[in-house]
Amino acid sequence: MTGRAPLLRVLVGFALLGAGIVNLGLSRGTLPATGGLVALGLGTIEIPCALLTLADRRPRRLGAQALGRVAVGLLVVGSITQAALTVLGGQTLGSAVTAVAALQIAGAGTIGVLTRPELGSRPLPARRATTTVGALFVAAVVVATVTTFGLSGTEAAEHAVPHGDHHLPDLPGLHVRHQP
Repeated sequence: MTGRAPLLRVLVGFALLGAGIVNLGLSRGTLPATGGLVALGLGTIEIPCALLTLADRRPRRLGAQALGRVAVGLLVVGSITQAALTVLGGQTLGSAVTAVAALQIAGAGTIGVLTRPELGSRPLPARRATTTVGALFVAAVVVATVTTFGLSGTEAAEHAVPHGDHHLPDLPGLHVRHQP
């Protein structure tokens, strides 16, 4: 695996996975409104697409460029639709919608670069393994940060147990005393 294509493919998978997780979290608090249905539909599509992208699988009948154009269009239209439905509903863009839009636009931009005809026609220089691993680590941390930020704005986050407030049950052999 040399060149940019495998690295960019993994970055797209990360972005789609993060957007899908936040969309599913967002849909929990907004169903059955239109925004909730859009979030549920996008999340349901984004997660399997992320897994297929990470596995380097695509429908055989569609070329990479045609599939890329469709994916970029759906991601851009999806992010604009979610933002518009939120604003038209009288709400401000919260962390969840902002994070989803950021991940979708990042994924769309990366897909656009990845499916350019020029990318496949010229040889790409080989990268050192440390450069690739470093880029993957940074991308994973960035996507995880944006995803966590987005999930903090969902209904599920409102019901989460704060850190330090959950306690282990008294198990035999566990000699930890809980402070009140």
